[in-house]
Amino acid sequence: MSSKRKFSDFNADASGQGEKGKSRTREHTPGSRPPKQKSKNPKKGKVKEGNINWLKKRARTIERRFRAGQHLPANVQNDMERELAHHRQKISEAEDDKHRKSMIKKYHMVRFFERKKADRLAKQIRKQLDNTADEEEIKKLKADLHIAEIDGIYARNFPYRERYTSLYPVASLGLSAHGGEKSDDTSTAAKALHSQRPPMWKTIEEAAKKGEKALVEIRERRPAGTSKAKQTQESASKDSSAATPNQFKKNSKFASDSTGSRPSKEKRKARISRGADPSGSISGDESDGGFFEAN
Repeated sequence: MSSKRKFSDFNADASGQGEKGKSRTREHTPGSRPPKQKSKNPKKGKVKEGNINWLKKRARTIERRFRAGQHLPANVQNDMERELAHHRQKISEAEDDKHRKSMIKKYHMVRFFERKKADRLAKQIRKQLDNTADEEEIKKLKADLHIAEIDGIYARNFPYRERYTSLYPVASLGLSAHGGEKSDDTSTAAKALHSQRPPMWKTIEEAAKKGEKALVEIRERRPAGTSKAKQTQESASKDSSAATPNQFKKNSKFASDSTGSRPSKEKRKARISRGADPSGSISGDESDGGFFEAN
């Protein structure tokens, strides 16, 4: 005859089956949405030190401390002023680099096509020079060759940060914007060979005589006027100078309050000589008599 099972054994079996059922439900079934997993990288989203966003945030923090007029030690304030000027210079450099890249991308195609046209025209003029014996024609071709070569240098070394001025604009050549009629024997560069050039063309022509270094300086030059780095340094010095008077006013106010509460020595001596207490209370002889005073 079989013995009865204990209640504890039955309860253990039931709990084991429940856990198996739960584990089955947690398994991923095809067509269902997989469970969300926690991100393994807890540092994701934090701004790295030295990043442009970190520099802007740190500069704003220092500016707020200066505007609040907090009383800071002299060495701490000087360090913060230098740090603010450094961060602003880094921010201006990053913004300038971003502007430079955007302008290069914007005018890359126009510069490329005009450089190709100028180089092609210069190559054609050199061939004509080799096949010409007339001195007047050679002189004229050399002048045209010089213009074509400077056109190619212009397209390569125009300042990156400035708006590009085209050498062969469509409107000046009498062509439509969507590709006008153009004869086979004359190119766009040949038609615009003796047309008026932009003011920058003459500057690049003079720089080409000096060498590659002068051309690089023109290509990488910044727009005229004060640079952003100088402006940021000036504003940083203004903020720091504006913060120091506020601190001085606060300190002077505290000093006046502390000194104003105490009576001077001369006043105290005068009160004592008149028979008054040093604390300023009236003596018993000078009292007018109160309601409870004995007759």
